[in-house]
Amino acid sequence: MTERIDVLHVDDDPSVLDLTEAYLDRELASASVTSVTGPEAGLERLDEESFDCVVSDYDMPGMDGLAFFETLREDDPHVPFVLYTGKGSEEIASRALNAGVTGYFQKGGPEQLQRLANRVDQAVEEHRTRAVADRYSTVIDALGYPVYVVDETGAFTFVNEPFAELTGYDREEILGSTPDLIKGDEAVAEAEDRLGSILSSDGPGIQRFRVDIDPKEGDPIPCRDHMAVLPYEGEEFDGSVGILRDVSEEAARREELETKRRALDEAPVGITITDPSLPDNPMVYVNDEFVEMTGYDREDAVGVNCRFLQGEETDEAAVTELREAIDAEEPASVELLNYRKDGTPFWNRVSVAPIREHDEDRVTGWVGFQEDITAFKEREGALRRQNERLDEFAGIVSHDLRNPLNVARGRVDLAQEETGNDHLAAAADALDRIESIVEHTLTLAREGETVGDPEPVDLATLVDDSWGTVDTDEADLEIDLEGHVLADPDRLRNLFENLIRNSIEHRGADDPVTIRVGDLGDRFYVADDGPGIPEEVRDDLFEPGESGAEGNTGFGLAIVKEIATAHGWEIAATTPETGGARFEIRGVVRPEKEPAE
Repeated sequence: MTERIDVLHVDDDPSVLDLTEAYLDRELASASVTSVTGPEAGLERLDEESFDCVVSDYDMPGMDGLAFFETLREDDPHVPFVLYTGKGSEEIASRALNAGVTGYFQKGGPEQLQRLANRVDQAVEEHRTRAVADRYSTVIDALGYPVYVVDETGAFTFVNEPFAELTGYDREEILGSTPDLIKGDEAVAEAEDRLGSILSSDGPGIQRFRVDIDPKEGDPIPCRDHMAVLPYEGEEFDGSVGILRDVSEEAARREELETKRRALDEAPVGITITDPSLPDNPMVYVNDEFVEMTGYDREDAVGVNCRFLQGEETDEAAVTELREAIDAEEPASVELLNYRKDGTPFWNRVSVAPIREHDEDRVTGWVGFQEDITAFKEREGALRRQNERLDEFAGIVSHDLRNPLNVARGRVDLAQEETGNDHLAAAADALDRIESIVEHTLTLAREGETVGDPEPVDLATLVDDSWGTVDTDEADLEIDLEGHVLADPDRLRNLFENLIRNSIEHRGADDPVTIRVGDLGDRFYVADDGPGIPEEVRDDLFEPGESGAEGNTGFGLAIVKEIATAHGWEIAATTPETGGARFEIRGVVRPEKEPAE
C-alpha cells in the first residue's frame, strides 16, 4: 500500500517495541508506528487520535491483550487488531480468534516479523476496502435503486431487495439464474454487446442503455441500465455490476411531452413561447402555423422579441395595452396589424398568458396565440359598410318615402270625402299596406343589430305585457313560464308581439284560438291550436314577404328570426301532434342567480 498506515503498537517491553517499529518501518514504507508501553497508555492515545491498526502484546501487567481488545471494541468495533504475543498457546489463540481479533502471531525472529508486517498491511487494506464498500452500499441503499452483480459465467451472484421488488422474484429465485429470467432475447443480446464494448480496449468504462425488464407478473417495465465491470487484473474477467432505474414515469412524461409538442406544432393557430429571464423576453419556440402565417423561418424568429412583426400602421395603443399586461403579469388579447416577412400586412389577434412555476407565483415564460383574422376584418369592414348603406336606406325610407306617402294618403282621404268615389277606398287601403311594409322594413333592419348588454327579463311578466299591446279579440292566453332570461326587454317584447299576432292572424275566420307560452329550461315556446303552417310556405317561413294569411305583409316571422339571431338564439317551427303551430326559441341563457323580487 502506498497510502500512509498509522499503527499503534502496545507492549510492556521497550526492546520489542523498538525492534517491531524498525522492522515495520523497513517492510512497510508507508507505515507510521506509535509505540506505548501499556494498555492504559494505548487507550489514552486512541482517545486522542485514530489509527489504522493496533498491534498488542498479550501478557501485560494490569490488563492483558484480550481485555485491552474488548475495551477497545466498545468504542471502535472495526479497527483491525493483531495480537502479537510471546506467551503463545492454543488456548490463547482460540480465545483470541473467538473474540474476533484480526490476527494472532507469536513473537519470533525475522520470519514472524515479516508475517506480522504482511498481516498488518493486508488487514488495513481490507478494512479500508470494507469502509469504502460500506459507504457505497449506504449510498446505494439510500437511493433505493435496484443493484445486481453477474459473475463471469453470466449468473446472478448478488441482487439487493429493490431489485427483487422490481422483478417480483424472491432473491433466492434470482441468485444463480441468468439474466434471461427477467429479459427477452433481444435485451440479453444487447447487454452482452454492451459488456463487450466495456471490455474492449477502447470502449467506455460504463454503458447506459434502455432495457425492458420482464417481471414475474405484469407488463414489461422500461428501465435504464448503468453497467460496469467488476475490477480485475490481467485477463481474468470477474463479472459485471449494474444499477437499474425504473423509467416508467419518465417514459410516460416523455410521451406526454411529445404529444403536447406535436399538438403545439400542428395547432391551427400560431403559438409562441417566450423566456422573460433572457434579455428582451425573446421567443424560444414557434410552431408551424406561426412560420406559415408570418413567413419567418424558425431561425429568423427564435431568439428575438416578437415585436419585429410590427410596422408603420400597427396601432400603438394596442401595443401599449399588450406591454402593460405583460408588465403586470396578466393575460391579454389585442388585435394588431402585423407584417409578414414579404412586407404584406395582415390582421393578427394576439393573446398572451403567463406561464407560472408550479406551486409558485413566479412567471417563468409567456405563451402567445396568434390568429390571422384578416378575412374576418375584411368581412367586418364589408358588413360595417353594408350597415351604413342600410342606415342610409332606412333614412331614405323613413323620411324621403314616408313624407310623400303621407301626402298621397291625405289627398286620397280628401278626395274620398269630396267625391265619395269607391275606387279611392281601395287606393287608401293600398297606401296603408305600403306604410305597413315601410314600418316593418325599418323594424327588420333595427332588430338585426346584435344584443350587446342583455339583462334579466321576467318571461311571464313580459308575455303578459305583450298580450296587452296586440288586438287579441277571439283569443285566449295560457302562460306556463318561470324565472328570467338574459335578453333585451324591448326586442323580446317585440318577438312575443309578433308571434302572438301571427297566431291570431292565421286562425280560421271567426274561429277562436288559444295561445300557450311555456319554457323548457334552455328554450321557450309559443304554440297555438290554429290551422297550423301551410305546406307551401313551410320552407321559407322566416323569409320577409312570406305569409299564409290574406293581406299579411309576411314580415312578422322574419322580424322574430332577426331578434332571436341578435340574441344568439335559434328559432324553429314545428307542428305538434295535437295540431296548430309551435315556435321554439332555443339556446336562451338564464342568469346565474335569479334577481330579487
